[in-house]
Amino acid sequence: MRTFKQVVIILASVLMAFGCAKSTSQSAGPNVVANGGPVVPAVIIDPPNGSGSGGTTPVYSTGSTVAFTPVSMAVMNEYVATHPLNNPSNFKINVNLAQVQGGRYGGAVSIGYSDNGQQYNGEFKAGVGSNQSFKGMYDNGTLESEYNYWFKKNNSLNFSGFFEDQYGAITITLVPTGSSGGGNDGEPILAQSYKGYIYYKNFTVTSAPHSPYRSCWFTHMGPYDCRSNVIQTKCDLFPGAEAGYKLLGTFEGLSVKSAFNIN
Repeated sequence: MRTFKQVVIILASVLMAFGCAKSTSQSAGPNVVANGGPVVPAVIIDPPNGSGSGGTTPVYSTGSTVAFTPVSMAVMNEYVATHPLNNPSNFKINVNLAQVQGGRYGGAVSIGYSDNGQQYNGEFKAGVGSNQSFKGMYDNGTLESEYNYWFKKNNSLNFSGFFEDQYGAITITLVPTGSSGGGNDGEPILAQSYKGYIYYKNFTVTSAPHSPYRSCWFTHMGPYDCRSNVIQTKCDLFPGAEAGYKLLGTFEGLSVKSAFNIN
């Protein structure tokens, strides 16, 4: 049985690594994730202001809110999963993040819509603290928002990161439209327009509880494993089917200053 578990863990790591296995443009940074992939270093946009906080209500009193465009109603139905959609409308996305430290951002990404006269809201979070340390566990003391940061790829400054709720995980990727500014200064980003992409991965329905000590991107096997080598190493922009993710929808017009609480 022990040998079988070891094989399962190895296979899971190999599958996750397929995301950028053929990439030839990875940055040979000093940091690596558990599977050995190189990590593109974070670009620090603005000094952190406190510990940060995530938006927690559908009214979206903070952060930045824009229209969200689902790929299709079929995909939206699969994402919702808990109830059938009738004629949903007024899709919105709210991004409310704050820098924790080292260019990492925690907070919340919320996706809302109206259907049958009711307002629905899915709030996905990334913590602003660090993983608790336990003997025998991976990623002790690592920031909960370790993989959520701005990075340089394809001669532009992009952002990607993980967020989760009780039903599954999403990744958000921001890609500049048109020419983008360079350097580590925050001003070029504030003046830049971005297109956002949301990918989702629902957890497998199970009676087993999600560990309260690790987010799904730090879960190394089982139904709550939402890791993606692409998002972890920044070797590319979007997670793929090899990690179980599907494109949910896109958005434009986000205020980066408000969404990331940049001073």
